[in-house]
Amino acid sequence: MARSWKHLYVVFRVEGDSVSFSQGQDPNLFITIKEIVDTADEAAAEVKRLDALNSGKGCRYIFQSAKYFAGSGPSSDG
Repeated sequence: MARSWKHLYVVFRVEGDSVSFSQGQDPNLFITIKEIVDTADEAAAEVKRLDALNSGKGCRYIFQSAKYFAGSGPSSDG
C-alpha cells in the first residue's frame, strides 16, 4: 500500500551571491533552512519579505517544494 504524503515548501537562506563550494566543504556553511510552510504562496511571500528585510546582507532566499511523509519515510513501492 502506498504511503500518504503532502507537499510542503521549504524556505532557504543562501549566503553569498553565488554558491560554490569545494569537495569536502560543508554546504551547511552556505545554506540554512529558515522555515517550512504549507503553500507555495506562503513560501513566495516569505521569500519576498526576507529578501526585503535582509537586503544588503550578502544573502538571498529561495524556496523549494518537498514531500512530507508521515512516519518513517516513503514506501519501497515508489
